[in-house]
Amino acid sequence: MSKLLPLKDAVSNLKRQRILDVASELFFELGYKGTSIDAIAERMQLTKPFVYYHFDSKADILAAVCGRTTAFAAGFAEQQADKTGPVQDRLVDLVRQLCLRIIEGRVYLAVYFREERHLPPAAFKELAADRRRFDRALSRLLQEGADAGVFHVGTVSVAAQAITGMATWIFNWYRAKGTLTPDQLAQQMAEMTLAMVQPPPPDDRRASA
Repeated sequence: MSKLLPLKDAVSNLKRQRILDVASELFFELGYKGTSIDAIAERMQLTKPFVYYHFDSKADILAAVCGRTTAFAAGFAEQQADKTGPVQDRLVDLVRQLCLRIIEGRVYLAVYFREERHLPPAAFKELAADRRRFDRALSRLLQEGADAGVFHVGTVSVAAQAITGMATWIFNWYRAKGTLTPDQLAQQMAEMTLAMVQPPPPDDRRASA
């Protein structure tokens, strides 16, 4: 069971999250260069010192916006790779939760892909490290399934990139007014992933031999 944050820390986290939500909207609408700390504070109907109390600079805010999904994805992928239990279930859970997070934070990801070049070098390296952590963890899951004979993935690194790309680009095409709820879409994506890595039926294997 996770520990509850002290009330002061929980309130601070909520305030930081609100700043990131507003900043991501403005970065998306106006671009990173076109957005100022003043604009963020004005949209929040608060003062500029309030923003600076929680973040050192605009670049610091951008780094937090860009890192939101990558940090979650890396940590959750490692959890799934380290767990025991059917590897198929762990892969499905990973893809489903990743898709839900991407749908929820699609503006954050759009900003990330558009404005990554403005990140400070340290933040850029941290994001790259998170991406490598995710790739390694997903590859571990796929290799575990392949070794157990329940996945047929060919080259693990290629399969990992295909799954990552399929999930990540939801941010670009998902529409809230579509026919599927986020849960339904995430479940379909997870099922498609599982179908993609499952071994072919025995008859297909003989035919391809």
